Amino acid sequence: MRSYHKRLEQYKSRGISHKEKLADNISNWSGSWNFLILHIIWFTIWIGLKLEVNVLTLIVSLEAIILMSILLMTQTRQAKKDDLRDEADYQADKNSELEINEIKKIVDEINRKLK
Repeated sequence: MRSYHKRLEQYKSRGISHKEKLADNISNWSGSWNFLILHIIWFTIWIGLKLEVNVLTLIVSLEAIILMSILLMTQTRQAKKDDLRDEADYQADKNSELEINEIKKIVDEINRKLK
């Protein structure tokens, strides 16, 4: 159990790199209403000015590729942290169950001696 808690603490204490912070900030921004509204305004203006739609398609496609990669990086990092936490919780539950079984044995033994 301690090794999983230790790994989780090491993961937390190593800190977040500048790249990871940037990825988190971009993920948070791209998942906001402001991001959506900004894009709706941008698309409306682009189409209203009758600019080249193929260029808009190219820009949006490149943006989607970049955002998808950044979101996957953030999600992968969070999944690693969640896996470590889940494993530590499992080990703690397993140890608790062993301790409860030991207590049950002691109580049963006491009951047998009292009879």
